[in-house]
Amino acid sequence: MEQLKDMAVLLTGGSRGLGPIVAEALAKRGANIALAARSKSGLDDVATRLRKMGVNTLVMPVDISQEQQREKLVADVLEEFGEIDILINNAGLETEGAYTELSWDSIKETVEVNLLAPMALTHLVLPGMLERKSGHIVNIASIAAKSGAPYAATYSGTKAGLAEWTRALRLELADTGVHFSTIFPGYVR
Repeated sequence: MEQLKDMAVLLTGGSRGLGPIVAEALAKRGANIALAARSKSGLDDVATRLRKMGVNTLVMPVDISQEQQREKLVADVLEEFGEIDILINNAGLETEGAYTELSWDSIKETVEVNLLAPMALTHLVLPGMLERKSGHIVNIASIAAKSGAPYAATYSGTKAGLAEWTRALRLELADTGVHFSTIFPGYVR
């Protein structure tokens, strides 16, 4: 794996699920990490473990469904680290249930967090990456993006959109020095 020493990583969804596991793997390779999530206590727990590994770790409590909070998140990370070398869009909502029984607000929030927030965060960090001709955007989709499941229509749709949007950007920005990856995990405990 590529050496990540002193690279600046912004990781959403850093307080639980895959987030802490990804953060620890990055820290073992020397990356400095800005952990973003809604749960400050969860972020603090992860940050404590990462700091013991000797990496600079920022705790960034944020609701990425909110545009102003996304903008402030990126601005604060840039102020602290100077640049963002890697953006990992890991945060996600698993809205499950019969589609017709879900509230419209719940559906909108899932679309905002799972699809629009990664697009917005990428839009905010991409100009700097393109200027430096270096960077990597990693989007955590789901196996549900490849095969929609009953009672997970909204989740499956957002993750499929995330995957195809990433693919399109990879093709559009080939040879710019900025790379794009999509991860399709299955169920994770």
